[in-house]
Amino acid sequence: MQKSAPPLNPISPRSNRVTLGIVMTIIGGLCFSIQDAGIKWLTAEVAVLQIMFLRSLFGMAFLGASTLATGERISRRIRRPGLLLTRTVINILSWIFFFFGLKYLPLATAVALFFSFPLFLAITSVPILGETVGLRRSLGIIAGFIGVLFITNPTAGIEWPMLMMLAAALGWAIVANFTRILGETENTSTILFYTLFGLAVVLAIPQFWIWHPIDGGTVGLIAGAAFFGVIAQFCLTKAYSIASPSLIAPFEYTALIWSATLGFLIWGDVPDRYGMIGAALIVGSGLYVIHRERIVNRTNQQLKHKNTQNNASSVG
Repeated sequence: MQKSAPPLNPISPRSNRVTLGIVMTIIGGLCFSIQDAGIKWLTAEVAVLQIMFLRSLFGMAFLGASTLATGERISRRIRRPGLLLTRTVINILSWIFFFFGLKYLPLATAVALFFSFPLFLAITSVPILGETVGLRRSLGIIAGFIGVLFITNPTAGIEWPMLMMLAAALGWAIVANFTRILGETENTSTILFYTLFGLAVVLAIPQFWIWHPIDGGTVGLIAGAAFFGVIAQFCLTKAYSIASPSLIAPFEYTALIWSATLGFLIWGDVPDRYGMIGAALIVGSGLYVIHRERIVNRTNQQLKHKNTQNNASSVG
């Protein structure tokens, strides 16, 4: 008697523990919004690279404390050191671009531009994860970049902070894909520690020229931003390592709500008409691209399951 095949899981083998990934993504988005608002407030008086350096030091301290609480060890033995190093370098560049763009842009505009990353995620998943982007997803990507054009308003001249924010989005998309691969062999704390350590080492160099004494209150604000940043990074790194990026990425858009609210309450920022249209196009197209990717993944899994059944029948 032929043994029946196990029920088909419509989610990719890399996409288990989806519910936990979604919850951690929402928490991460909220914490990132709080961190971004705090750092934007600080950049009015403190150099961006000095803030980032101190943030990385505080981040490692908070991460060390969290490992004691969770029991998740930071491993010195890395199975994919080349990939982790590449991810760390790209993540560092992405953070630098992000915080410089954040300094000069309204919070809601900065975050809206950054959330073009699901479009970059779909594009970069082709060479990194070997995925394919069909016609419908390609049209969704094009619509998303039209939204980017609405926000940047190139007829009035694209500002360099906007370009830096887009570069940050591209970097984060690559990092997310690399995290998905590294999550198969490395734990979240290990990935995050080497990112923070690399950031601290790189940013220690310019401190010889830009360092300025700061008061205790400012140090406390940086520590607070680092605290929320580490929670956010841990949540998102964990989310992308246990669930498919295409499934959890839509929930990062909740950060747009938090950022717009904080931007209005703190700075009185109100997006103009073009900014709102652009943000809507980016969010809508990003959700559509992710939706199409889920459909494609489900179809591929069904075909794979069908082929497995056919092979088993032929062998029987």
